[in-house]
Amino acid sequence: MNFLQFFRGIGWRPVASYFFMLLLFYTILKLYAVDKLDIFEAIVLAFPFAVGLAWVLYRRVIRPLNEIIGVSKEIARGNLERHLEINTPDEIGDLARSINDMADRLRLTIEEITEEKNRAQAILNSMADGVIAVDREERVIMVNPAAEMMFGLDQAECTGKNLMEAINNFDLDTALKRVQFCGKPHTSEVEFISPEPRTFNLRITPLNVSNQGGAVILLRDITERKRMEQMRSEFVANVSHELRTPLTSIRGFVETLLDSGTEDPEMTKHFLNIINTETRRLAKLVDELMYLSKIEERRGVHKWLQVEIGQLFDRVLAICGPQAEEKQIEIRANLPSRLPPLYGDPDMLAQVMINLMDNAIKYTPAGGSVTVGACLHGDEIRVDVADTGVGIPADSLPRIFERFYRVDKARSRELGGIGLGLAIVKHIVIGHGGSVEVKSNTGKGTVFSVYLPLENRRQILN
Repeated sequence: MNFLQFFRGIGWRPVASYFFMLLLFYTILKLYAVDKLDIFEAIVLAFPFAVGLAWVLYRRVIRPLNEIIGVSKEIARGNLERHLEINTPDEIGDLARSINDMADRLRLTIEEITEEKNRAQAILNSMADGVIAVDREERVIMVNPAAEMMFGLDQAECTGKNLMEAINNFDLDTALKRVQFCGKPHTSEVEFISPEPRTFNLRITPLNVSNQGGAVILLRDITERKRMEQMRSEFVANVSHELRTPLTSIRGFVETLLDSGTEDPEMTKHFLNIINTETRRLAKLVDELMYLSKIEERRGVHKWLQVEIGQLFDRVLAICGPQAEEKQIEIRANLPSRLPPLYGDPDMLAQVMINLMDNAIKYTPAGGSVTVGACLHGDEIRVDVADTGVGIPADSLPRIFERFYRVDKARSRELGGIGLGLAIVKHIVIGHGGSVEVKSNTGKGTVFSVYLPLENRRQILN
C-alpha cells in the first residue's frame, strides 16, 4: 500500500524530464565511445540541451520557488492580501494553493480576533464604571476611559506602573493583595480622597488566563447615592425635629391649661395665642412639604400660560411690600420697559419671587434695601433678587437649596423660617426648564438669579 502511494505521489513530468536527461547523457557517451564525437563536439552538442534543461528547471522550479519565498515573507510581515498566482498541477502548485489557503484562513482569524477585540474595547469604553486590569506583579495592564476620568489617569503613562503609583489608596491595595493571594473575588466599599472625596463600590476578580495571574478591578461611583442616603436621613431627622418642637410646645401649654384651668384669663389667652402660632407653623410646614412633594413629582406645573414680567412683579410687590415697610426696608424695582413674556405657571412663578423676596426681607436689617430686576440673557430672562443683608457663608452656598438646610438655625426659627422656601424655588425653576444660582458676600448681601427660558418647554414635564 505504501509502495502504491509512493508512485501515486510522483508526478509524470519530473520522471519524463529525468528520463530524457539520462537518455541524452547516455547517447553522448555512446557516440564518444565509438569515436563518433570528440570532447569538444560532445560539449557543443550537450550545451543547447543543458541550456534548455536549465530554462525548464528555472521556469518550473526556481522561479515559482522564488515567488513563493517572496510572498511568504510578505505574509509574515502581515500582508495577508497577497496571493500566489501559481496554478500548475504539480507539487509546487499544491504548495502555492496551500499557502494561499493558509493566508485566507489567517486573515479571517485575525479579522474575527480584531472584531472581538474592538467589540470588547467598545464595551469597556462605554462603561460608566471604572475598569483597571493588573498583572500578578500589580502592574497596570489596561485602564478604561471611565477610570481615566475618575482618577485623572492616562493609559499610555500608567501602563506598566505599579497600581499604588497610579492610584495611591491603601484599602484598594490591601484588597488587591488579598485577591492575589486567595484567588477569590472581593467586594467592598472604599473611600478615595484624591482627586476629590468620593465613595466607590469595589469589586476585584482574579484573572486565571494561562496561569499568568493578575486581577480586574471594577469601581462604581456611589458618591451620589451615599449623599442621597445621607440627605434622606437628614430629611427624616429634620422633619421629626421640626414637628417635635411645636408639638412639644403645644403639649406643654395644653397640659398647663388643663392643670390651672381658666382661673387666669390673661394667662389662658397668652397660652392659646402661643398654641395658635405653633399650630399655624405646623400647618405651614405640612403645606410646604406637600407642595414640595407635588413639584418634585412634576405634578405641579399644569397651567402653561403667557406670563408678563411686569404683572408678575406687581403681584409680588403687593404681597411683600407691607412686610418690607414694617421693617423699614426699601424695595427697588429695575425692570426694562419691554420684555417678552414667559411661558409657565403664573402662580408658581409668583411663588418663586415671593419666597426669594421673603428671604431677602427677613435677613436684611432695618434701613437696608432689596432690589428686584429682570433682563434678557440670550434666549432666557434673568430675574435677580438682591439684598444688603447679612449674606451667606461660602461653605453654606452649595447646600443652600437643600430641604431644611438653614445657615443659622436659631435665627431662622426665630424669623419663622423652616428651610423649605429655597428648595421649593429650585424645583419650580427646574420644572420650568430654567436654573437658579446664588452669589453672596458675608455682611454685604446676597443675589439670587433665576434663569427662565422664553420658549414654551412643556415637553420637559411629559
